Amino acid sequence: MKIRSVDAFVLAGSGQQGAYGAPYASIVRVGTDDGIVGYGETDSMPGVVRAIVEAPYLNEMMSGLRALLIGEDPRDTERLWALMRRGTLNYGRDGTTRHAMAAVDIALWDIKGKAAGKPVHALLGGARRDRLRIYASHPLGKTPGESRDHASRLVELGFGAVKFGWHPLGPDPAGDTAIVRALREGAGDGVDILIDGGMAWDVPAAIDRCRRFAEFGIYWLEEPLAAYDMCGYAALKRAVDTRIAAGELASSFDELARLAGSGGVDVLQVDLSRTGLTEAMRIAETANALGIPCVNHTYSYDLNLAASLHFMAAIEQASLCEYQVTPNEIRDRLVTERLRPVDGWIAVPDAPGLGVIVDDAALDRFRADR
Repeated sequence: MKIRSVDAFVLAGSGQQGAYGAPYASIVRVGTDDGIVGYGETDSMPGVVRAIVEAPYLNEMMSGLRALLIGEDPRDTERLWALMRRGTLNYGRDGTTRHAMAAVDIALWDIKGKAAGKPVHALLGGARRDRLRIYASHPLGKTPGESRDHASRLVELGFGAVKFGWHPLGPDPAGDTAIVRALREGAGDGVDILIDGGMAWDVPAAIDRCRRFAEFGIYWLEEPLAAYDMCGYAALKRAVDTRIAAGELASSFDELARLAGSGGVDVLQVDLSRTGLTEAMRIAETANALGIPCVNHTYSYDLNLAASLHFMAAIEQASLCEYQVTPNEIRDRLVTERLRPVDGWIAVPDAPGLGVIVDDAALDRFRADR
């Protein structure tokens, strides 16, 4: 089997997504000479990702991804990851280059599973769990009262864990406390509340917030500090008992391994649309050796969610699964059948490959260059 095509799609929606911005997407489609097609996605700048995929071959360390991959066996995922890493060495060892590689890598695993007639988790060593407990991810309201109402509504919809964060958290200690108090009031007892700090604080302020939020029994405080302030996270963790989660912005094994090894996190967030599945498995192995569970960060769409479910089904230590609940017209149409929770849990896909079917008509409909 050989790779015949590698296409990158820049998608843009027309709707609003509230505090999370207007819908956009970066999708990669890989086709083979056997007629098998795989899909991947990345949460990154779509036009830049497409440029990285479509750039020409200049030399062995300066190449676009398509030029490296055409004619290769898509099932040789580890070798192709190394090939892409080597081929981009001179212009991008991190950031958007790794994001583009991640989308391709997810698509290759999709092909690998379809070719074998097995779900991806079976190729990762088998599923340790067939479902995962989810939390609903939602932006805060403009006022504490509005946030209270959001939390209450999500609980009424059947979610047993909810996450809120970013603006207006940050500048005002009393205001931040009022927000978290309102969330607890809206969610009620027995529901896990996760708070996303959105990198709003320095170490002293984060310590203060952990102490202020303690009475509300939050499940974790996510990314309270600037991304990858390793020393800061270690200092914070030494000072508080609150569970700390971070890692979503990282796109490499090296960065996530350093964060896990810093002693500053209890939960390592891995966004497969930025790391790829091949790299994520290495990350999880390292985190497991340190006794740290990995969870998904899934801001984007069901390709990322499906890959994340296979990943968390296969690794030794996993925790809650992030599930986006804000309206998004691309998310609603990209796949023919959405991955949806039931009673606060979501099943791991069991069909060959990623287990979701992309609607090519949706790719055409939302193409920004059509």
